[in-house]
Amino acid sequence: MVAPTTPPKNAFNAYARKVYNPLGFSKGYNFVLWFIFAGALFGFCLSRFMYLSFDTFCYGAPGGGAAPGECYYYTNFNTARVGITLHLAGVLPAGIIACLQFTPVIRHKAIIVHRIGGYIALLAYFTSLAGALMIARHSFGGGIDVQSAVYVLALMTTVSFVLSYINIKKLQIEQHRAWMLRGWFYASCIITNRIILILSTIIISKVGDYRTAWPCAKIAYTIADDAKTQRLYPECASYLNGTDSKQYSTVRARFGGEQTSAAEIGAAFNMTFGMALWVAMAIHAVGVEIYLHLTPREAERLRNVSYQRQLEAGMKSPGASGLTTDRLGDSEKWVPLSARKSSEGH
Repeated sequence: MVAPTTPPKNAFNAYARKVYNPLGFSKGYNFVLWFIFAGALFGFCLSRFMYLSFDTFCYGAPGGGAAPGECYYYTNFNTARVGITLHLAGVLPAGIIACLQFTPVIRHKAIIVHRIGGYIALLAYFTSLAGALMIARHSFGGGIDVQSAVYVLALMTTVSFVLSYINIKKLQIEQHRAWMLRGWFYASCIITNRIILILSTIIISKVGDYRTAWPCAKIAYTIADDAKTQRLYPECASYLNGTDSKQYSTVRARFGGEQTSAAEIGAAFNMTFGMALWVAMAIHAVGVEIYLHLTPREAERLRNVSYQRQLEAGMKSPGASGLTTDRLGDSEKWVPLSARKSSEGH
């Protein structure tokens, strides 16, 4: 539990401290941010644990689970099924563990739990990443926009987590914090993606003239009624009678309405997913940098802790043994707080 160093500003602040101090937070705004962002990630992952069952993911969750048409690939192609299984089995526990990793009381009181949890979270996340790369070609239509967004997100998170790992092995704690925050903020963009996805499907449905091409095999699988498929998509007659297994048809993107088919809903999601993911990635990338720039005192405090630990470990450049800007870039050489106080005293 963190002991307050200043008296509470009011009765509400005094009560709030009873909530966030036991969790290791010394400042209320940090607790609020943790509650919002870690809480969203925790809730999102927890609500989707049921999808670890493939049957539930594809067939047992109306209005949730896979988007209409997605399970055509997961049920007919072994690589896709293995990919989605790896992705869900890795990313859901990784997200839950990540929320605990950002709870200060665990880092302060149970450092071994924090270390083990970090290794497990990274291993699970990279497992999920392998699965995501396996399904990128077909996930939500598998367009170039979707594939490129998945590859860039994979690169951003991988680089962030690798740099975070390198820094913590060098006891450069403030850089470990910064890159770990970046990595999980980037990974969590999938939550914001869902919000943008729903809004954008509603918008293009209102516009009403967006269409995309689907294989007739996917259309027939999604509608699950050959007569209805032939009536709505007469181009698929050759597929349905077995003369052309590779026939395609255009599908209108539409979300909502009495006459909307499952294929139209799936098409709406397919057309907007890549765009939504790119926008969500941009929002999270900017957001985490704003947060890091607004918390320089925490970074400075952790750098002084890093200096002390590196000094005790006998490292050559205490305070800058990791990947710091004064070591790799052109910033002024960092001076520890103890040295600054000594110079001021003289």
